[in-house]
Amino acid sequence: MSTRTLEALVSRDTDGWWTIRIPELTSAGPGGRTITATGSATTWRGVAKAAHELASVWLDVEPSEVDVTVRIDAAESVTKLWAEGIAAEAEGRQVLERAALLRRGAVHKLRDEGYPVEAVAQALGVTRQRVQQLDVRSKDDVMTR
Repeated sequence: MSTRTLEALVSRDTDGWWTIRIPELTSAGPGGRTITATGSATTWRGVAKAAHELASVWLDVEPSEVDVTVRIDAAESVTKLWAEGIAAEAEGRQVLERAALLRRGAVHKLRDEGYPVEAVAQALGVTRQRVQQLDVRSKDDVMTR
């Protein structure tokens, strides 16, 4: 007995129900049309169970003989927004990394010119502790000083 793995595509209807489709499971319908295994669930928590039962009944096998993974079939506009958010976050991280490098550079320059921590803090409008955090250097930096 082998287990068959299927993917169920799920979308939320306007009435609040969840429609479940398993594109791999089809049969011939009237007029040469293809019928896709389709079911529903009233709640999100019931989707996985309903998808599993749909596959089991459609294939006429024991529930233990099918494994169904659920994937939400979200609107393209939503997935596009998500992808744009990921890209914007990556850009933001790069900007923050550059800002951190510039701040460390300012602290290093003043410290290299002999400014004490307190003077650097006052000049840059930060605390002594922040200056000490920014003044941490790699081993390579320390050796070339």
